[in-house]
Amino acid sequence: MSKGRTFGVVFGTWLVSMSYTWAQTGTNLMAKAQVGDWAHFVLNSQNETVPMMSVKDQQTLRVILFVLKDSIGLQEYFTIAGKRMGPLPDRVDLSKPYEPVPGLGAEAKIDVVSSSPDNVAVNGKTYACTKIVRKVAQTADIMKGETGWNGTSTIWVCPDIPVGGIVRIENRYESRMAPDAKPQKIFETWVLTDFGFKNWKK
Repeated sequence: MSKGRTFGVVFGTWLVSMSYTWAQTGTNLMAKAQVGDWAHFVLNSQNETVPMMSVKDQQTLRVILFVLKDSIGLQEYFTIAGKRMGPLPDRVDLSKPYEPVPGLGAEAKIDVVSSSPDNVAVNGKTYACTKIVRKVAQTADIMKGETGWNGTSTIWVCPDIPVGGIVRIENRYESRMAPDAKPQKIFETWVLTDFGFKNWKK
C-alpha cells in the first residue's frame, strides 16, 4: 500500500468525531483523562474486496493535549515507514458519550449484543476488561462525509487504561462510500501495545 493511500485512510479515519459510553457503568472513561496521558495502538485492516486498500501494522499514537471542563483535546500521530506523521487534531465533547470506533457518526445505530468480563494482556501484564459485542448499522451520507458501516464491532475496555480505556477493537463489517455503491468487506483490529499517564514526551 502506498504512503499516500495509507495517509488518506488514516487521516480520514481519525478526523471523525468519536463518542462512546462504557456500557457497563454509563461512565465516560475519557472523562478521567489527564494532560500527558497517551496510548499506542497497532492497526491492521484487511479489505477483502479491494486488497490494495488493506493496512498492515499501522502504528497509531493518541496523546491528551489539554483537559477542560466540557472537552478534551487530543493529538494523534501515526507512523509510516518508520516516520512519525501528524499530529492530527481531535476534540472530545464530554457532554456526549464516547465512541471509540473511527467512522461511526452520531446517527449510527448501535445495539449491544453481549457484555462479559475478559482478560487481555498488554506488555506482559493482564488487565480485567469488559468485552462488549455490538451490532452496528450506519447509512452512507456523502453530505456528512460518513461512509456506510454494517456489521459487528467488539471492544474491550478497562478503567485502568488511559485515553478512553480502550484495550482492543475488532470490527467486521461492510463499508459503502455511497448508499448505492458496491460494499467492501473489511476486518480490522486495533490492539493496545503500550500506554502511560501524564508522562508523554515527544
